[in-house]
Amino acid sequence: MIIDLDKQQIKHLNVLKLFVTKIIKKDYPNFEGDLSLLHRVISKKYLNKLRLTLFNSINNKLNWEQIVLFLCGDELKKKHGSDLLIQSKINLSIQIPNDETSLLPMHTDCNSADTPFQTNVWIPLTNCFKTNSMFLLNENTSRQIMQKILRNKKIKNIPETKIDKNLIKLNYGQILLFNPALMHGNKVNKTKKTRISLNVRIKSLFAPEPGERNPDRKLGSYYKILELSKDTKYGIDLIKKGFFN
Repeated sequence: MIIDLDKQQIKHLNVLKLFVTKIIKKDYPNFEGDLSLLHRVISKKYLNKLRLTLFNSINNKLNWEQIVLFLCGDELKKKHGSDLLIQSKINLSIQIPNDETSLLPMHTDCNSADTPFQTNVWIPLTNCFKTNSMFLLNENTSRQIMQKILRNKKIKNIPETKIDKNLIKLNYGQILLFNPALMHGNKVNKTKKTRISLNVRIKSLFAPEPGERNPDRKLGSYYKILELSKDTKYGIDLIKKGFFN
């Protein structure tokens, strides 16, 4: 699902963009502020260091959770209800032109223990198009690939034309919500523009609890509370005080 942000939401998105821009300028004074041209002042050798600097700065100094809620809270509540958990840390990706080290092969997040009962929020800070974006396969194609994996069959290379048809085009001011069980990934960026994006996962407080396969994906470690309804807060308070023991 692609969401077109309104003027007020874009103001909040601008906070994220401006914050990232200022951090980059501290380390790279020659950077003029256009995130899509970041590759002009940095080589891939130093890209991961910058990515970690931005990751730590955003997560430690910015109230990013409330920005995410303002950008897409209404849609998330339609999907998951009023009691929301959010991934403890928001992630940041940078894909500069011709950088093979940023290649993310086709996958689903659920193969690495994430729950399918959540929503991935993908927030571009630049325009995303062609190979500087990501590809996202539909439910039927994703299911077919997973069925082959279950039958221990090797997955032949998906035709490039099929991948290219599923590259997501998003302009700054749009965000993408998708199920983590859909196959997705990226290609080597062959455009002349850098892509910078944020991503985070959100689910209901009452989604199924992690099992033995993914014990680290629990509230308090992987997730934290984003927003709770008044009734849920009341119920939790009574349980904590031992009224229902």
